[in-house]
Amino acid sequence: MDERKAQRLFIRVESPTQVNVFTALDSYGRREWLAKSDASTPDTVFGYFIDAEQMNIMLQSQFVQTNDRNIILKVIGNLKEENVRKASDDGVSQSVTVQSGVANVSEVKVPNPVELAPYRTFLEVDQPVSKFIFRMREGMQGAIFDADGGAWKIDAMNSIKEYLEDKFSDEIESGHVVVVA
Repeated sequence: MDERKAQRLFIRVESPTQVNVFTALDSYGRREWLAKSDASTPDTVFGYFIDAEQMNIMLQSQFVQTNDRNIILKVIGNLKEENVRKASDDGVSQSVTVQSGVANVSEVKVPNPVELAPYRTFLEVDQPVSKFIFRMREGMQGAIFDADGGAWKIDAMNSIKEYLEDKFSDEIESGHVVVVA
């Protein structure tokens, strides 16, 4: 790697799931692409109704633990088929009846939008928290709809850039490495 010490290297955050490393332009206007890193993220289902069991598994395996995630898990974990039919909906929030004990039944208001942090970028950085709309319907089915307009992508890319700037601070200070997002 000593042959690279004299070259200026660029680390570019292409997207929330891709980072590339390349050299500066040479005297012929060419650059060498040195590395490409792609984040391995789960295929999370947004915008489609799935059954409560699939929703439960998805929330536990593909999302960072947050208060809103735990509320949704509590709601879908305590639903009974007849309870989903008793859901009230004012167009913004839903209220569903859940079993809260052996024989107790209580009404739970599901906050909307909910703030969740799905695994959508490199695990080395904090997963961006963004807003989602959680909906239930008959048949014990639920869905999570993305509601932040893609702002999470900018947050993720900035987090990756900050992570790289921290890890390569000496190289950046010497002018050997430039991080671009």
